[in-house]
Amino acid sequence: MGLNLLFLGVLLLPWVSALLVACFPKSLVSITLSGLFSAAALYFLSSVGADFKIAYTWFQLGGQEINASFWANSSAQLVLGLVAIVSFCVQLFSKSYLKGDPSIGRYYIYLHLFVGAMTLLLLTDSVFLFYGAWELVGACSYLLISFWHQKQAATQAAKKAFLINRLGDIALLFGLIGLGLHFDTWQFSAMQGIAPTLIGVAIIAGGIAKSAQFPLMSWLPDAMEGPTPASALIHAATMVAAGVFVGVRVFDITSPETHLFMGIIGAISFLSGAVFAIFQNDIKKTLAYSTISQLGLMWMGMGSDASLFHLLTHGIFKAGLFLAAGAVIHTVHSQSLNDMGGLRKKAPVAAFAYLIFGAGLMGLPLTGGFFSKENLAGFLYTSGRVELLVVLAIGMVLTSFYISRQFYLIFMGPLKEGSAEKNPAQNIPIRLLIIASLSIWISRHPFEMPENAFLTIYHIPSFWLYITAATWVIGITGAYLSRNWIPAGNYQFLPRFWPNLFRLIRWKSRSALIFETQILDRLVNGIASLQVILAHLLAWCDRHLVDGILVGGSASISLATGKILSRWQSAKVQSYWAMIIVTFALFLLYAVFTK
Repeated sequence: MGLNLLFLGVLLLPWVSALLVACFPKSLVSITLSGLFSAAALYFLSSVGADFKIAYTWFQLGGQEINASFWANSSAQLVLGLVAIVSFCVQLFSKSYLKGDPSIGRYYIYLHLFVGAMTLLLLTDSVFLFYGAWELVGACSYLLISFWHQKQAATQAAKKAFLINRLGDIALLFGLIGLGLHFDTWQFSAMQGIAPTLIGVAIIAGGIAKSAQFPLMSWLPDAMEGPTPASALIHAATMVAAGVFVGVRVFDITSPETHLFMGIIGAISFLSGAVFAIFQNDIKKTLAYSTISQLGLMWMGMGSDASLFHLLTHGIFKAGLFLAAGAVIHTVHSQSLNDMGGLRKKAPVAAFAYLIFGAGLMGLPLTGGFFSKENLAGFLYTSGRVELLVVLAIGMVLTSFYISRQFYLIFMGPLKEGSAEKNPAQNIPIRLLIIASLSIWISRHPFEMPENAFLTIYHIPSFWLYITAATWVIGITGAYLSRNWIPAGNYQFLPRFWPNLFRLIRWKSRSALIFETQILDRLVNGIASLQVILAHLLAWCDRHLVDGILVGGSASISLATGKILSRWQSAKVQSYWAMIIVTFALFLLYAVFTK
């Protein structure tokens, strides 16, 4: 099979799969098609070089030819591999998790559409296709968040995600247009030089919204109202990674001021996400804020292979955490930590998985998270970003604290009474992600990563390893000391702002409705009625005055005059003699009276 044909297969297969699942809404059909896509994507990645390009003629506009161009560079290939692995595991997990759901066919269609949109976003080189795929990814996210639309919380969360992301999408649209006009090209690979800071910040604003970074971060925890497997795919491993990916895509053509903006936003999000994760009593909301925090870490290291490397490892162990959380929720039928405890006995596989994935989140040895975090620390150290290195150390303490405390509250302590349901099928994708999250794939040495042709290795000083170990000790110790503390509620960033925003939008909508129906519509209807009256009046004038008096009257006068004058030309001799006599008589009368 040719490489170009294989590429088209990878690009189009998710869309074809969505169509087939719509016709045959069976779990086995969907999982088989997902496995086929994942195999094709991984085979393509193993066959393609580091910089694959292809273009097709799309249309012509103003004498300029617009191409549907594609560009599979190293960063796009890495994220595509993540999508291929996680999407298959999520499909496999969903079969058991959503068993018996009457709308599972619609759920699988949404998943395939999302994978198709995400694949297009990663592989396109065209600014137009990129923005179209960006919007499709957001649309699929909206559909999956509101999948259980009979729940008011789900529909409200979907609306919130839509509105907040809309702010970033508008900024991204202006940024991409500015980028194309500045470089006089609509292909990312052809852009050379540095774009103005304002354009760069506008593009990054779109990425900030999509990856739920400060201050547009509160939609992601609410998005946990959607099915847990969908959260693992979209809101932990892939869609939020699209926000980071756009930063990677434009990093080389944006200004140092834009890079500073990325680092500041990332540092704030890294710390604030970790802090809010501590104050959650919902298992999924904790993981949501953890995702915000880890994505902030990627923004801190933007522009380096270390950031991309952490994007890959984080996507795997965070997807695993969500699937393990889904297994726990399926066991106790609750997302609240108040209903959990001692579940290592009821869900031993989920407990072991949570331990491994949590270790990856903390960056413990023998996990991929250890190498990716330490490599990020090396990048920050070698690039002279000492202040961000301090932020990393503080964030690692907070990360170790909240994930260790959550592990204890869920799996340790006394077993709480409650329903239990074993689902062995759910353990298969979890085991696959456990294997993928281990560091054996990266290095056989637990503390040293070998040089890699595809990844830049940043060496760190020995003192940093002591700081890293200290963060683990402090975080785990703090979690043990507060192991029985469960937050009273789920605290959010600016909790009153978004309800007020919704009320403002509702008020504006109602005001617009009143203005349209009571003022605009009445004004339009009044003008239309006036036009009807004027039309009738003009018709009467035309019929009676113009046609009746002016046109009809002049015609009648001409007719009467013609009849009178026609008698002078009757061709009767007696008539002529009579006219002569009358004329002569009148002449005599005139002569007599004038004398």
